[in-house]
Amino acid sequence: MLILDHVQRVQLSDVFVPVQGGIVNDVFINIKPFTGVNNFANIVPVTNFAKSFLSNYPNPNEFYENISKNLSAAIYNNAEILGLASTMESVSIEMVREPIAALPYPFVSQSIQNSAGNRAQFTQLELNNLVIPVQGGTVGNATINLDFVDNLAAFPDITPLANFARSYLTTYANPNDFYDNVSQNLTATIVNNAGAFGLAGALDSISVELVRGPNAGVPHPLVSTSIGTPGGGLDHNIRVEIEDLFIPVQGGIVNDVVLSIDYLNGVGTFPDIIPVTNFVKSFLNTYPNPNDFYENVNKNLTAAIVNNAAGLGLAGTMESVSIELTRGPIATLPYNFVSQNIRNSAGNNQQITQLELEDLLIPVQGGTIADGLLTLDFVDNLEVFPDITPLANFTRDYLTNYANTNDFYDNVSQNLTATIVNNAGAFGLAGALDSLTLDLRRAPNADLSHPLISTSTAIPAAPTNNPLTASESVEIFPQNFSHELALF
Repeated sequence: MLILDHVQRVQLSDVFVPVQGGIVNDVFINIKPFTGVNNFANIVPVTNFAKSFLSNYPNPNEFYENISKNLSAAIYNNAEILGLASTMESVSIEMVREPIAALPYPFVSQSIQNSAGNRAQFTQLELNNLVIPVQGGTVGNATINLDFVDNLAAFPDITPLANFARSYLTTYANPNDFYDNVSQNLTATIVNNAGAFGLAGALDSISVELVRGPNAGVPHPLVSTSIGTPGGGLDHNIRVEIEDLFIPVQGGIVNDVVLSIDYLNGVGTFPDIIPVTNFVKSFLNTYPNPNDFYENVNKNLTAAIVNNAAGLGLAGTMESVSIELTRGPIATLPYNFVSQNIRNSAGNNQQITQLELEDLLIPVQGGTIADGLLTLDFVDNLEVFPDITPLANFTRDYLTNYANTNDFYDNVSQNLTATIVNNAGAFGLAGALDSLTLDLRRAPNADLSHPLISTSTAIPAAPTNNPLTASESVEIFPQNFSHELALF
C-alpha cells in the first residue's frame, strides 16, 4: 500500500491583464488533486479558462491580490465544467509582474484555495541593487514576503511598505552590523509598526531575505533571512554558498557547497560566519575516505559542526545546520546530483538526495523531451546509504521506454514513483525511505502550449513487494483515456 500525492503546475507566459494601466504577466496555475487520485484531468480547459478570465478582468483598479484570489475562486466554482470536480484538493494562482510606475519592484501575488473554500494569500516584493551601508557598503537584493491571515477580505496598498523597506536598508544606521542584524531589525520594525502599513491584524508572518554577493569580509554569496510573526518571536537563518570546492572522493571532484544555519528563535546576537565557512572548506578539502558516498560526506560534516559548535561560536545559538553538496555528472553516475544533510542541535539528522536526468525522450503525447528530478527523502538517522546508480538507470529506462503513449505526464510520474517504492528492495531502499518524489518538466508542445511540471510523491505505508528484475517495468495504474478527458 502507498500514499500518493500529486501536483500539476503550468506556466502561462505574457498574459495581458487590464489592471493598473494594463500589464503583461506570467501566471502559474498549480492544481493539487486529492491524495490517491490517479485519473487526472485534461489541464487545457483550465489554462484556457484562466487566460480568458485574466484578459477580460473587469475591474482595472484592483490589486493583484484580489485578481489571484478571484481567479482561484472562479476555478473552484467552475470545477465541474473544467473536469476538476471531486478530484481537486486545492488550486493556487501565482501572478508574476515586472515593475510599473506605481510600484517599481518585481512583484508576485499568490492565492491558494482549498476544497473547503479556505484561502491563503501571499505577496512577494523584490528590491534589487540596494547599496546597504554595512560591511563597508555592499550591494544587495531584498525580498519581502507577506503571508496574510487566511480569508482576508481587503488587502492594503503595498507601496508604502516597499518604499519604507528600501529607505530603511539604504540608510541603515549601524555600519558594523552583520546582514543577519539588518534583516532581523527590518522585520521586527515592520511587525511592530504593522498599523502604519495597513497590516494590523492582516499578517500571519513577514520575512525579509537579503541576498549579497561575495565581498572582502565573506568571500562567498550569502543569504540572510528573518521571519517575524505578530505576537511571536523572530526566526532567522543564514545560507552561504562555497563555489568550486575540491573534495577528494569518487576520484576527486569539484563541487558547490551550501551551508545553512537555522538559529534558535529569538537569537539577537549572531556569530561571525567566517570560522564556520573555513571549517567547512578544511573538512571537505582534507576528507579522508575517498570511497565514501556523498551522503556520508555531508552527514559527517554536519556532525562535526554540531560537535565543534562551541569553538565555532555557535553554542547556544543554533537550532540546526544543513550541508548541500552539488556535483555535476561523473563517469560512474552521469547525472547532476545533490546530497543534503540536516542535523539539529540534539544530533538527529535527515538526509535528502536529488538526481537530475536531462533531455529524456519520453514516448507520450507524440514524443516529448523532458527533464526528470528524482528526490529521495531518507528516514532519519540512516546509517548506511545505497548506491544510487541502479535507481538512476532504472528511472531513465522506465521513462524513455514508457509503454502507454496516450497517458498524461501526471500518470507517468505517478506510475514511476509508485513502481520504485513498491519495489524498494530492488534498489537497496527497503526501510530506508520516508518518501520519493519525481518532477517531470516539459516545454510547450502542440497540445499544451505552456511549460508544465508534473510532481508525484510516493510515501511507503506498508512493507515493500518482491524486487523487480533488472528488465521489468511495472504499470501501476493502467488507464483508458478514450473518454472526454483525453487530451490528444
